[in-house]
Amino acid sequence: MTKIIIHVPEKVKSKLSVIVKELGGGIFSVLSDKQASKKAKLLNEIRQGLKSVKKIRDGKAKSYYMSDLL
Repeated sequence: MTKIIIHVPEKVKSKLSVIVKELGGGIFSVLSDKQASKKAKLLNEIRQGLKSVKKIRDGKAKSYYMSDLL
Protein backbone atom coordinates (compact mmCIF):
# COMPACT_ATOMS: atom_id res chain seq x y z
CA MET A 1 0.00 0.00 0.00
CA THR A 2 1.20 3.55 -0.73
CA LYS A 3 1.06 6.53 1.63
CA ILE A 4 0.25 9.99 0.26
CA ILE A 5 0.50 13.24 2.20
CA ILE A 6 -1.72 15.98 0.78
CA HIS A 7 -2.94 19.42 1.82
CA VAL A 8 -6.66 20.05 1.31
CA PRO A 9 -9.03 22.85 2.33
CA GLU A 10 -10.91 22.27 5.58
CA LYS A 11 -14.28 22.04 3.79
CA VAL A 12 -13.04 19.15 1.59
CA LYS A 13 -11.59 17.05 4.42
CA SER A 14 -14.70 15.03 5.24
CA LYS A 15 -15.62 14.36 1.58
CA LEU A 16 -12.11 13.20 0.82
CA SER A 17 -12.07 10.94 3.89
CA VAL A 18 -15.25 9.22 2.71
CA ILE A 19 -13.84 8.66 -0.78
CA VAL A 20 -10.58 7.23 0.57
CA LYS A 21 -12.46 4.82 2.85
CA GLU A 22 -14.77 3.75 0.00
CA LEU A 23 -11.70 2.91 -2.09
CA GLY A 24 -10.35 0.68 0.68
CA GLY A 25 -7.82 3.11 2.08
CA GLY A 26 -7.48 4.56 5.54
CA ILE A 27 -6.85 7.93 7.17
CA PHE A 28 -3.88 7.79 9.55
CA SER A 29 -3.51 11.39 10.62
CA VAL A 30 -5.38 14.65 10.21
CA LEU A 31 -3.47 17.81 11.14
CA SER A 32 -4.67 21.37 11.00
CA ASP A 33 -2.24 24.10 9.90
CA LYS A 34 -1.68 25.04 13.55
CA GLN A 35 -0.87 21.45 14.53
CA ALA A 36 1.42 21.03 11.52
CA SER A 37 3.35 24.18 12.40
CA LYS A 38 3.76 23.03 16.03
CA LYS A 39 5.04 19.69 14.78
CA ALA A 40 7.46 21.38 12.38
CA LYS A 41 8.72 23.64 15.17
CA LEU A 42 9.28 20.68 17.50
CA LEU A 43 11.12 18.71 14.82
CA ASN A 44 13.32 21.73 14.11
CA GLU A 45 14.18 22.04 17.82
CA ILE A 46 15.07 18.34 17.94
CA ARG A 47 17.29 18.74 14.86
CA GLN A 48 19.08 21.69 16.47
CA GLY A 49 19.64 19.68 19.65
CA LEU A 50 21.07 16.76 17.71
CA LYS A 51 23.39 19.13 15.82
CA SER A 52 24.63 20.42 19.18
CA VAL A 53 25.29 16.87 20.37
CA LYS A 54 27.21 16.12 17.18
CA LYS A 55 29.35 19.25 17.66
CA ILE A 56 30.14 18.18 21.24
CA ARG A 57 31.08 14.67 20.07
CA ASP A 58 33.31 16.11 17.34
CA GLY A 59 35.00 18.39 19.87
CA LYS A 60 33.74 21.58 18.19
CA ALA A 61 31.62 22.65 21.16
CA LYS A 62 32.11 22.52 24.91
CA SER A 63 30.12 20.06 27.00
CA TYR A 64 28.73 20.94 30.42
CA TYR A 65 28.15 18.98 33.59
CA MET A 66 24.65 19.03 35.03
CA SER A 67 25.96 20.69 38.20
CA ASP A 68 27.31 23.58 36.06
CA LEU A 69 23.86 24.15 34.56
CA LEU A 70 22.15 24.20 37.95
